[in-house]
Amino acid sequence: MFSRTILRNSIIKSQTQVITPFPRAYLFSIRFNSTLPPSNQNNSKIQKKDELPIKEGEEEEEAQAWLDAVKELRERYISQGIPDYESAHMKQLKSEVFEPSEEQLAKYASLQDKPIPLRNDPVVQHCTNMVMKDGKKSKAQKYIARALYIVRLKLRQDPVNVLKETLDKLGPLMETKTYKTRVAKNLVVPVPLNQRQRYRRAFLWILEGSDKRRSKDFSVRLGEEIIDAYLGRSSGYDKRAQIHKQAMLHRAYVKLR
Repeated sequence: MFSRTILRNSIIKSQTQVITPFPRAYLFSIRFNSTLPPSNQNNSKIQKKDELPIKEGEEEEEAQAWLDAVKELRERYISQGIPDYESAHMKQLKSEVFEPSEEQLAKYASLQDKPIPLRNDPVVQHCTNMVMKDGKKSKAQKYIARALYIVRLKLRQDPVNVLKETLDKLGPLMETKTYKTRVAKNLVVPVPLNQRQRYRRAFLWILEGSDKRRSKDFSVRLGEEIIDAYLGRSSGYDKRAQIHKQAMLHRAYVKLR
């Protein structure tokens, strides 16, 4: 039995092939000639060899020599009667004096009594701030400018003056405020409004009226509502009359100081 196992193992070894492993790449080390440029240290050494040594005082001496040459050249030109460019330019500027003509003087005299207009009208700025949403003031200015342009085209008048006159006519003179008392009845007291408050209330009514119009463009709706308010056809006049009527009914509670 033992001899049979030995014979079988010998036959298996003879039939099997010995497989050698593939040689790995890291076992071979091939060295090629380097094509890289020399290191920075070698370059710095070569450059230092090529550079010439510069003394510390040579640059200052060259600059001083150049300044002396310029000064000498300037003195030579002045001695020959040739004026210096800077001084000649300054003399020319001083000699040039503006002399207005007679037409300009007459126009200046005619414009002295006329006031200089403001860059931004305060009433227009107030209306712009009321139209503005989310801090987009440039957009609100475009809306107001287009609305005033429509007013100018239809009425052929100064649109700013038309807007001021409209707000002055439409704005209420007073409003009523309710004050609580310790008894069951509250007091309704008429209170006068200043100009800014009147203009604000009037322009809010104009904005409410413009929202009821059919046009999709806000500038067109606003311009048409300003024109109707200027001509007395706005719904804001009914609200104004109602506020004045209520104030007249409670005029007994007006506080006079």
